[in-house]
Amino acid sequence: AVVSTQSTGTMVPNVTVPMNFGKSLLTSSTHNNLVLNTSKNKTVKANSVILSFNSPVISNLTGTLHMTSVDMLEFDREAVQLFVEAAYSGTVEDLNRALFRDVNKICAVFKVDWMTESCVDYFKKEAESVTTACYPDLLFLFEEAAYMLEEQKSRDLVHTALERIEVLQFKQQFIDQYLENAERLSTRKLDLVIELAGSEVNYIVQTLTNQLTQQTRVQGLPISVNCRYLL
Repeated sequence: AVVSTQSTGTMVPNVTVPMNFGKSLLTSSTHNNLVLNTSKNKTVKANSVILSFNSPVISNLTGTLHMTSVDMLEFDREAVQLFVEAAYSGTVEDLNRALFRDVNKICAVFKVDWMTESCVDYFKKEAESVTTACYPDLLFLFEEAAYMLEEQKSRDLVHTALERIEVLQFKQQFIDQYLENAERLSTRKLDLVIELAGSEVNYIVQTLTNQLTQQTRVQGLPISVNCRYLL
């Protein structure tokens, strides 16, 4: 999507993003006036105007609050660097599974809509690349969808993840493995398991029955909280 963003400076015209401002500007020692503080005491430098064109949040922080540094401490430097490079180049490049969660959340937190759409497109392509019923691959899709649902209340990834599990006819096997240690799961993730099961609630019942049978073999072991929740 193309988004028009008003610059924080009154003498600078409107700019339509995404736009290729030139990644070569990233190496300029005088051009980059904004410091982004990342995890592990690392930093990324960028130009406040370019980031403001892309992000209304950063536009407010730098243009209204006159901040010269922004804390992004929950994110790794690699993810922040990719985010900045995308803002400069107008394209999200070199995104991978290891960086996806951080980059996708950065885009959501700083309201860079066009970049969020690029992350969703990447996620859909990753889902389409899973052509065999491989639990680790499907787990990645499910966990990222669940994370965005929990953290950002966004369902952008949910349909893609659940559909891929269904298309590969791996619903029962996935639920069996995912609920092996149900006690570690949040209620939001349990709700997503229920949504995945749909009308085939027997998949969940069968898994819980097996777990309860094992638990009752241990004298005095109570039914877990999450088992009660699912029941």
